[in-house]
Amino acid sequence: MCYPYISYKQQLNLLVKMSYKKRALLVIATIVIIILIFSHKLYGYFELTFDKLAAVYQSSPHLSSPVTPNKKESNNRSLTNIAADQNSQSLSASSSPHKADKVTVNRCRIPELVNITTQRQKYIKNDGSINYRVSKNYYQLETNLGKGYEPFLEELNLKLNAAFQHIENRLDIRLNKKIKLQIVFLTSRIEFENYLNTLGVPPSGYQGMYQSYNNLAVVEFINHKQAINAAIHEAIHAFNYAYFGYSLRFLNEGMAQYLSAITSNGAIATFNFSWLKHQRYPHQISILLFSELDWHGNNNHELYQNSNALFHFLMTNAQGRALVQQILKLEMKEPCSVLTQGVIEELLFEHFPNHQQEFDYWFENSVNSFLSEE
Repeated sequence: MCYPYISYKQQLNLLVKMSYKKRALLVIATIVIIILIFSHKLYGYFELTFDKLAAVYQSSPHLSSPVTPNKKESNNRSLTNIAADQNSQSLSASSSPHKADKVTVNRCRIPELVNITTQRQKYIKNDGSINYRVSKNYYQLETNLGKGYEPFLEELNLKLNAAFQHIENRLDIRLNKKIKLQIVFLTSRIEFENYLNTLGVPPSGYQGMYQSYNNLAVVEFINHKQAINAAIHEAIHAFNYAYFGYSLRFLNEGMAQYLSAITSNGAIATFNFSWLKHQRYPHQISILLFSELDWHGNNNHELYQNSNALFHFLMTNAQGRALVQQILKLEMKEPCSVLTQGVIEELLFEHFPNHQQEFDYWFENSVNSFLSEE
C-alpha cells in the first residue's frame, strides 16, 4: 500500500492543528471537571452553612436607649450558673432554612411541657362591681430579679399573659401546655457581654437573646420599658420553640417583634414605619421567607423591620391569619424539622393568592399615611 507524500511543512502544520484541538479538548475537559468538583463543594458548603444556621440563633436588634443601671439582686443563682455549665455546648436555632423535601435539625431538644392550669382571677367591671373570671397559667417564669423589681415583674406578667391570649384569640390556636421561661436580666453592658461570651454567643449589637438548647433567655436591663419589650421578645422565641420547634426566621422574629410592644390589656400598636419610611415598597415576601443567609449579614436590621411589617400585615386580615395558623399547625406536628420552601409557597398561594400585591398595597398606603402625619 502506498501512502501519499507529506512534506515536512505539511506535517508541522498538521501537528500544530492537532495540538490546538488537543489543547482545546483538554481545556474543555478541565473546565467540566472543575465545574463538577466546585458544584459538589458548593452544594456541600451551602448544606454545611444551612446546618450551622440551624444551630445558631441571632437575637433581636437594638431596642431602646440607655439609662443608669440598677443594682442586681443575686437570688435564683441556678439561672446564672447555666452559662458555666453549658460553656462548651453550641446553640440550637429558633429557625432553620428550607431545602429538599425535609430538613431535620440536629440536637433537637424541645422542652417537656406540662398541662396548663387555671385559676380564678378577680377583676373590676365597668360599673365598679367585682367579678371573677378563669385565667390560664400559660407559663412558669423564673428570673434572677429580687426585691425592688416587683412592679417590673408584675407588668411583665400582665403583658406576657396578654401576648399568649392574643395568640389564642387571633390565630385560633388552643394553648394547653405550660411553658417554662427562664430569663436572666443583667443591668450593665459589661455583665451582659461577659455572660453571652460564656455561652459562646458574640454579644455585638444585642440587647437580648434566647438559647434554645438551654431554654434560656438573657436580657440587658437598660430601662424599664426596654427590658419589658426585650423580655417579651425573647419569651416569644421560647414559646415558639416549645410549641412549634424550628420555624421560619421571618415568622419567629416577626411574631416576637409584633408582640413585644403589646399592652397589658392586649392591644397591639400599629406598625411604626419610622425605620422603613425610605422604602417605597417592602421587601419581597419570598426574600423574607427564604433568604436565610441575609439574616447574618449587614442587611439584617432591615430584614427584622420588614418581617415585623409583614407579620403586622398578615395579622390584620383573615387570609393572613389563616396562613400563619396553618404554618404553625404544620410546624407543631414535626417540631424537629422545618417546612420546606415548596410547602410554604403552596400554602401562600392556597390561603393568600395575591399576597405580594396586597402586601405592597398595604405597605405603600401605610407609609404615605405615616409620612403625612409626621
